Amino acid sequence: MNYTQLTKRESQIMTILWNHDQEMSANDIKLASDGLSIYTISQALQYLLSIGYVEVTGIGKNKKSIARLYSPCISESDYVSSFIKKETFEEIAVHYVQSSNDIDEITKLEHLIEKKKKELTGK
Repeated sequence: MNYTQLTKRESQIMTILWNHDQEMSANDIKLASDGLSIYTISQALQYLLSIGYVEVTGIGKNKKSIARLYSPCISESDYVSSFIKKETFEEIAVHYVQSSNDIDEITKLEHLIEKKKKELTGK
């Protein structure tokens, strides 16, 4: 899938949402950011909503007011991988395997590869 490339501020907001396991209000994002204004966050969230990168997943209380709660609709890995060529994926995979010294990581990769092979061959 092709994704729209985000600006620096939009990327910051998406990173905050990706790094938190729970839905967040604009104020929660402000508190988790490094100095983004609530106006900037609100504008970016409206844009991210319009392109389908975030969704309103609830309503919460923010001090004395009601606030929308946001969650990402796309994963960070899907977003990043949409901008990487197939050849680069292969190079990254090779580099990852060659540089890994963790047997558990390699075993996990083997299982994923075997699962994908079965899926592709129908067995």
